[in-house]
Amino acid sequence: MKKIITTFLSCMAMVAAHGQAISVNTDVAMAALQTYNIGTEMTIGNRSTLGLSVFTNNKPYWNKEAKAIGVQPEYRYYFGGRPMYHHFVGVSALAMDYDAKWKNTRHDGFAVGAGLTFGYVVALSNRWTIDAHAGVGMIIFHEKKITDGFPDLKTTVGSVARDGFKGTILAPTKIGITLSYIIR
Repeated sequence: MKKIITTFLSCMAMVAAHGQAISVNTDVAMAALQTYNIGTEMTIGNRSTLGLSVFTNNKPYWNKEAKAIGVQPEYRYYFGGRPMYHHFVGVSALAMDYDAKWKNTRHDGFAVGAGLTFGYVVALSNRWTIDAHAGVGMIIFHEKKITDGFPDLKTTVGSVARDGFKGTILAPTKIGITLSYIIR
């Protein structure tokens, strides 16, 4: 995970000299669910941006036995004539490590995925923007399930692997409302 983040940040630093705008953002919908996150987005063309968000939670109020950490890089193409303005479509990826208990079953695993994101950005001022977005994609997961202290021997999604369950699902990959501050 650290290598992925370091590589992406290095690529963004190389392109930053040519970037027209850089913004720092947070997804307020995720923050409301005690999933702390921070991201950055930078223009790489007349209508496109490249972004990276990292997120984590540990024992949020809605599930005291959950924790997760993840990263989401994303490429966005804007239809409004300039980046970080009006309608956009994006391609995003997801990598996440999770451990959560749900209905007497503990799910401990890792997931990766990719999908399409659609959204709309509204300028609040010269520096502040807010966007609403939603995305769906394919997620590949590999997890261990433990029900009431014993390894689970059945699954409703995926297949049984030697050391747990693995599978692929179509699911939401990104849903939220992001508040951004444009640095330059």
